[in-house]
Amino acid sequence: MSEWIAFPFPKCPSCGKQWGKNYHKDCLFNGQLLVEPYQRQVKCESCSAQWYILNSKFNCSCGYQFYPSEVEDALSTTQLLRQRLLQKLNEMDSYEKSIISKSENSFQQWIHEISYEIGKALGTTVAKAQEVIKNFFDKWSL
Repeated sequence: MSEWIAFPFPKCPSCGKQWGKNYHKDCLFNGQLLVEPYQRQVKCESCSAQWYILNSKFNCSCGYQFYPSEVEDALSTTQLLRQRLLQKLNEMDSYEKSIISKSENSFQQWIHEISYEIGKALGTTVAKAQEVIKNFFDKWSL
């Protein structure tokens, strides 16, 4: 089973930051790095360059350079499962927000349509009532 996922950058021991997305330093298009954890391969999403993870140099924005072993530790099964679970939870949260938004919009549209129909029906009734009253008074005022 081969699946490329966003590269789980380890926490930097120098600045303490951890990055959710990482980019190919030598890529003209600054492509995002993806990893295939089981084959220990890294590739750039933009230029399609691909290489073995232990032959890589990984740099934090603060200038710290990670050892390949630090990066390999970040690819442990626990870390990958955690990252995948967080990714799925974020997707589910996004879908839920989308469903809520669509539901609210649909309900508002229904309220508008039903209000319009009620208003139209009442307007017709009032107009007819006005016409009957006017005709009644027109008959008796002759």
